[in-house]
Amino acid sequence: MCVLSRLFIDAWVYIVGRVLTSLSRSTWQAWESITVVPCLTKDRLSIYSLHRQACLNHQSFYTDPATKLQVLTRYAHLQRGKCCGNRCRHCPYGHINVEINLNQPRKIFNTSYYE
Repeated sequence: MCVLSRLFIDAWVYIVGRVLTSLSRSTWQAWESITVVPCLTKDRLSIYSLHRQACLNHQSFYTDPATKLQVLTRYAHLQRGKCCGNRCRHCPYGHINVEINLNQPRKIFNTSYYE
């Protein structure tokens, strides 16, 4: 995962998520500052771009190009105001309410979203 260690990224996501939850709901843009775009593959960059454009347009969903499923944006999550516990791709709350399940691998944050 590029130069950043998974542990460092997980800790950073948790801290940033906690800070952003206490700020204005329009602060989803602050997440842009932790995205390491050069580390993203072509497919990941496509998802990043679709998500970014949807957030700029204040949209709650975008369509995943690979699965054709609707994906909640970080903007929508911030409107809700808390982690729903469903392991969402763009969770701004560091998956704080996700139950630990040893049979299911933990999602890793790639500096832009969980996968």
